[in-house]
Amino acid sequence: MAKKYWLALANLMWLGCWPLGQAQATETAVVVSAASGTHEWYQDARAEQARHELEQQLQEAVLAQLHPEFKPLWQRLKATPEQERGPLYDEAFGKLARFQQGWRAMDLVAREQLKTRKLDLSLPPILPPEGGDLLEQVMSLRPQVAEYDAVRAQVARLLALPMARDWPTLAMPTLRLGEPSPALGQIRAMLNELGDIAPAHEDERYDPETEQAIRLFQGRHGLTADGIIGRRTLAWLNTGPVVRASLLLRNLWRRDLVDHLVGSRYVLVNIPDYRLSVVQGGSEVFTSRVIVGKEQRETPILASEIRSVVLNPAWHVPRSILSKDILPKLSRDPGYLARERFEVTDSAGNPLYFTEEQWHQALAEGFPYRLRQKPGDHNALGRYKFYLPNNDAIYLHSTPGKRLFEQGARAFSSGCIRVEHADDLAELLLADSRYQPDKVASLLKEEKTKWLPLSTPTPVFTVYWSSWIDSDGRQQLRSDIYGFDRVSFQPQLL
Repeated sequence: MAKKYWLALANLMWLGCWPLGQAQATETAVVVSAASGTHEWYQDARAEQARHELEQQLQEAVLAQLHPEFKPLWQRLKATPEQERGPLYDEAFGKLARFQQGWRAMDLVAREQLKTRKLDLSLPPILPPEGGDLLEQVMSLRPQVAEYDAVRAQVARLLALPMARDWPTLAMPTLRLGEPSPALGQIRAMLNELGDIAPAHEDERYDPETEQAIRLFQGRHGLTADGIIGRRTLAWLNTGPVVRASLLLRNLWRRDLVDHLVGSRYVLVNIPDYRLSVVQGGSEVFTSRVIVGKEQRETPILASEIRSVVLNPAWHVPRSILSKDILPKLSRDPGYLARERFEVTDSAGNPLYFTEEQWHQALAEGFPYRLRQKPGDHNALGRYKFYLPNNDAIYLHSTPGKRLFEQGARAFSSGCIRVEHADDLAELLLADSRYQPDKVASLLKEEKTKWLPLSTPTPVFTVYWSSWIDSDGRQQLRSDIYGFDRVSFQPQLL
């Protein structure tokens, strides 16, 4: 499905594209002053625009649940007569400016996880400088994202929906085409409210037209579009307009960009979308489905760079996977290691060979050895590994198991990122090197591990964008697989 979120990355920040340890945001404060007193918010039509813009931004900050101080301020503002709001406008400007200043100082991980609720907004107030253009100063507080206006328009539409104030919650068993359900009338109403056009009749049998609407609904929520109304589909049907607006605004801030990467190529992995994109000059030139870490073994948010493509990689099993996954299998199936072509090594990488008695002793001691899986089609990393330095030992790689890519939700790995079309990604990254496709094909046949350095390292970023406006103007949403949006989504403003 065509997407628009990488278009916002024509403005890409990512801090000069250095590894995460160096990827600290430049603290670019809003052009403001710490003057005291009430500014002239009522002097002319442009000041009126500034007031309305400031109110809109404050409302959006409340909906996004960026900070607990915004909601009571919004409530005080709306309870005050319009001509008496001057001091509150000053306060709103100050808190939004302080928020943006704190946001700019946060690192990539904190931003993507939206760890903003503890930012200190109580410092001396930041006020618009006297004599400046008030509207321009208020506009500077917006998140710097290309689709900001489209998001604002979509939020307004969501909040204006007739059912927004009283969105129903359905509880029902799984429903398949042709089966009856008294909830179908309500389901059709919910689909139509959200723009996934369904027939308006009250038939209690699940008909093909309603199923088609459900398939479209599933597609824009990242679900397997099978038309079956199961647990995940029902959960999204029960997600009302206010929550949808909140998620859209929270992700708008996740994409707020401070530095610009112009004309460069980079790899973007959107974790909740299970998708990798290569972006060059602001346009997507490659995309592939990916598998990311399961909830208990998250793929981390990181900024790094791909420096080498490794052909026929051996897999040096991390201790955590050895303890949690392989040793339990080995205790049940002694032939597992030989069948999967693992070899046991000491800390220096020297192969070890055990008698049956020594095996039992090693297992009883917690197996203080290492495992290495030999290269080949059986290898868990497949034929390609993309090396990127980071503190979490995370990398991109291919996989011999392709069937999992067909599933809508693909959080199955132990943290690393499995790339469906890894061969095509490797060809793209190596295009300006001496390792052309025929040379790569020859090296793959040798089944020896070969490191191919890139002529120019390619920046890579893992991000957590779970909602955006696509190229058709429709809201896309993805499941919050790591719980970064587990905040209270009680109606904030209605």
